Amino acid sequence: KIQGRKGIHWCDWKDLCSLKEDKGLGFQNLDKFNIAILAKQGWRLINFPNSLLARFLKAKYYPNSKFLNAQLGNLPSLTWKSIWVAKGLLKKGLCWRIGIGDRISVWNDLWISSDEADKLQNQNKNENIKLVSDLIEGVNRTWKTNIIVNTFNVDIAREIIQIPLAKIVHDDFQVWRGEPSSDFSVRSAYKLL
Repeated sequence: KIQGRKGIHWCDWKDLCSLKEDKGLGFQNLDKFNIAILAKQGWRLINFPNSLLARFLKAKYYPNSKFLNAQLGNLPSLTWKSIWVAKGLLKKGLCWRIGIGDRISVWNDLWISSDEADKLQNQNKNENIKLVSDLIEGVNRTWKTNIIVNTFNVDIAREIIQIPLAKIVHDDFQVWRGEPSSDFSVRSAYKLL
């Protein structure tokens, strides 16, 4: 510091990335932002499996599984390694929309969109119930309320029964739970990090 001149007041990067409400400058953390952008590519692999990139990566890195279950593998390309790193963020933000219910594991998949979903992992598991379709009356397309109430705690049972079931049967599909539109956004993914 030179006599009579003001010096540079260094700040911690963590403070600069803090929200303005928390007396930060609101800068984006570039590492987290990069992961959110890469997660968007993973979202595209899931939702557009017939795209050229999705078909290429599937053939090379996960020919016998889905993207979310894929392993990193030996000698992965930089592209695959980068997208694969963002897989954890996708798993955190994806939620199943119930159609038939035959692709959704009651105990392992995220299919309840509220905070109650995390508590589902700690439930005593009924071995007779494996898929969400085991909780749905096939003909009437209504919940098997008696089984649900006897299997889950009160809060989770209430949450399940409130999930609307489509009267017209369709396949199960995954949506992004961070946005009202159910479409992935980098902004909502960044907030999850």
